[in-house]
Amino acid sequence: MTTVTASTALADAVEQHLGDPYDTANPYGFRAILAAGQAGRPAVGQALPAALHSSGDTPEAWLHALRALYRRSPSLGRTVRPDLPDDAFRATAVHIGAAVGALDSALRVTVRHLRARRLYGAAAVDIPHLREVLSGVHADLLLCDVLTTLAVRGEDALPIREGAHEQAVRHLVPRALQGALDRLSILMGSRFYIREGEHAVFQLLLNETQRELFAPARGPRPAPRPLPLDELVTARPATALLAPEFMAAAPSRILTTLARRAQQPSGAVQERLYADLVRRYDTARSFDLAERRLPDRP
Repeated sequence: MTTVTASTALADAVEQHLGDPYDTANPYGFRAILAAGQAGRPAVGQALPAALHSSGDTPEAWLHALRALYRRSPSLGRTVRPDLPDDAFRATAVHIGAAVGALDSALRVTVRHLRARRLYGAAAVDIPHLREVLSGVHADLLLCDVLTTLAVRGEDALPIREGAHEQAVRHLVPRALQGALDRLSILMGSRFYIREGEHAVFQLLLNETQRELFAPARGPRPAPRPLPLDELVTARPATALLAPEFMAAAPSRILTTLARRAQQPSGAVQERLYADLVRRYDTARSFDLAERRLPDRP
């Protein structure tokens, strides 16, 4: 896999400032964010690093900085005003791509839950079907990152198909992210409904992400024509960021076909995706292309 080479200094500053979200004593952690929400008061918006209220960073740097906020609560993204280009599509791509951060946290919470849960005398995460779903979510996350990263950079992955890349970002990515969150909620089982403890943040992430992605101002509309996703993911700009077999394994690709059920990754590509997911989780690296170092404890 090829990782993104981009400035993540702003995102790293946010992560360092906000600390481990799972630390129950952290005033900027999940417990504090949930408590603030229940009390109807701002979470950590006023305590964010001053750098987030300044300008001068590239759109891609802002993309990663917003992901650092979305990892804790997508609503935090509303507390800053990124200095983005006048290009409306690139600005939209930054905000849509930021939701990858929320999926990152939801995936991390689910892995923690399945590692701790015991089924039939073994860890739930060892069940093959659950690993397939986790691998599929990881593939969807990476596919969404490829499409939004290229858009934020101002690159058209498939210039010979005018508007195809923009359609994919505006119409496919939000549904892919939401679909991945929905599949994770099934793996969470009854824990999805619990409103206390570290699992409670999952529901917050899902609900706030849905509101952000499908807000009237930027919510996706029906695509005017079928998306040539197979061509998009095999185009050179996309394959320069991510192995084609990983993108081909993303269940969200089903959204561009008439098939009724998404096919989860299987075989060797599923094993590679799962091994990559576990490596990132165990070494506290983000699940996106940047593989940023995170303050989260496993």
